[in-house]
Amino acid sequence: MAESGKRQAERQPMTADLWDRRYSKQGFAYGTDPNTFLLENISLLPTSGKTLLLGEGEGRNAVYLASRGLSVTAIDISKVGLSKARRLAEERGVKIKTVAADLAEFDFGVECWDLIVSIFCHLPFAVRAKIHQATANSLRDGGMLLIEAFSPKQLKYNTGGPPDEERLVTVELLQEDFKTLEVLLCREVERPVEEGRYHTGLSSVVQFVARRPAIQERGVVGHRERYQIRVHQAIAQSQDEDTGMRGVKDPFLSVAGHALHYTIQASREMGQCPYCHSKDLGADRSRCCRADMLAAPKQEDCVCMETAHPKELTCGKLHWALLCHPLEFMRSSSSGKLVASLLGGEFLVFGVRSHQEVLDTILADSSTQLLLPGDGSRTLKEWLAEQVEMPFSGRGIPDLTLLVLDGSWDQVHALRAEIEVRRHAMGRPPLSCIRLDDSVQHFRSPLIDALKPGAGQGRVSTFEACALFLREAEDGLAIPPGTWKEAMRGLEPMLRVLQRCFALPTESQERVPDLELLIACLQAVACDAPLQDGLRRCSICGAAFATPLRMRDHLRGRRHCAAVAVRFARDRGLAGPVVCAGSEAAQIFQAYSTVPLSQCRPEPPDVALVQLKNHGFLRKPRELR
Repeated sequence: MAESGKRQAERQPMTADLWDRRYSKQGFAYGTDPNTFLLENISLLPTSGKTLLLGEGEGRNAVYLASRGLSVTAIDISKVGLSKARRLAEERGVKIKTVAADLAEFDFGVECWDLIVSIFCHLPFAVRAKIHQATANSLRDGGMLLIEAFSPKQLKYNTGGPPDEERLVTVELLQEDFKTLEVLLCREVERPVEEGRYHTGLSSVVQFVARRPAIQERGVVGHRERYQIRVHQAIAQSQDEDTGMRGVKDPFLSVAGHALHYTIQASREMGQCPYCHSKDLGADRSRCCRADMLAAPKQEDCVCMETAHPKELTCGKLHWALLCHPLEFMRSSSSGKLVASLLGGEFLVFGVRSHQEVLDTILADSSTQLLLPGDGSRTLKEWLAEQVEMPFSGRGIPDLTLLVLDGSWDQVHALRAEIEVRRHAMGRPPLSCIRLDDSVQHFRSPLIDALKPGAGQGRVSTFEACALFLREAEDGLAIPPGTWKEAMRGLEPMLRVLQRCFALPTESQERVPDLELLIACLQAVACDAPLQDGLRRCSICGAAFATPLRMRDHLRGRRHCAAVAVRFARDRGLAGPVVCAGSEAAQIFQAYSTVPLSQCRPEPPDVALVQLKNHGFLRKPRELR
């Protein structure tokens, strides 16, 4: 009898009458809360524009998206379900449009939707390809598509979904049907689904997020569009699970999936802009520290709000590829993102599956060189001379792809070690390195000086290194004169925002009477500063550390003491008496020093670092930095 009932269910068409009967029952068949997968990926989706939800039923997802400011249309074959959706919307104080129609007969339009969402909307095999094609064609440039559906493996779970395999989907099917879109995430996973009485328990689902590329009609993607696509991929493909990188020696890179997951999770909670990695309108003000320590997030704390979108720069035969350490991704002071968004090329984050595939292609390219100082590295002039096999003349210039590593010095070395492992597996020798010429010793970095007052001479940030390379390449690679200066202007919005967010001293504030003596007094008492467990943030400099020893090193350093001295003098009107007495210096030092991370605004990578430590993902906690 059981087998007979199953065959009958398989033959039963999913008609409007069937769904009307289901939705006529008391309560909501699938609950009133939005789908979990939709919630997890909300930061990827548009914050405004026209949104279409397929097979939306009683409206739980439509109402949620409408509450976020989207213009929502819910389509379903059941008028009863849509009636309940309108009532739910009224109860929640939002407006949605409903359309009772069969998707096979619905006119999706052309390039008219900013977002299309399909949550457990399972289509008959005969019309699925047609509907999917219409869905892809109806997205505007940059429009997003999000799908979650049961896979064929769901039949063994009996926890919801169609009883026949033809309406279930696979990863391969969605990739084929939506091959015109930029796929950000496509995977099959097992997860608990608890949505009303019809979806209850462990299930096998396929999750899919894609985007219609901007400027599609020209067949090219601009610098920022490409950069945004890569950021979307990193966010969509981050997952709190083993990424299978067991051969990776670095403890942080071996758990890159967890690191990215915790970083992005913290970024969402803080309302951080995914593109410039600063704070935007969605920032959670409840996480801010005292007003006299770190200012509350404001709209202008987003670099994207500061810039007038400088023109994208052309680099001729020079091509860029930036590989970011997972614990550098979404750090507000990381300048590496500007390499991709202003200079073009690839923006890659270690641990993102689709990025790893692009990285392997770059590593296999014979034109690829590392931009990295060290033994055996050459200047651009020396490299070009080798290529043309004659004294440097600028003739016969080959293409050059520069792979730039973004992160702290230790993180860069970890990335390089992994690159060499991958090159060895390809049967290729280690990548050659190109370094900046000696003129870098005379360059004063605005970004380094902003973060570490007085430390900018001869040191450069990731983006500044690339800008200086452009200066060297004006003759050798025929880069238009002045390109490097234009690139450096792209750093200015970040400097302004960092100055505001972290209360960093300005050049004028550093002109304090007897500043050096005041710094010396503070450094003397810093040696006896008490150590406290847990992640703490320097309330002046904005630096955060996961271990007491690392925080002690910071407190003793000139960077912290100089910032305390400047802040104290500023608070005293820049004319107060110089502190010489040890007890008075100690009081000032304690008043202007660290606070727990829970009382101030953290950086997402710092939160991820602590989460990795607390969950035991780091094989060598003593190496935590």
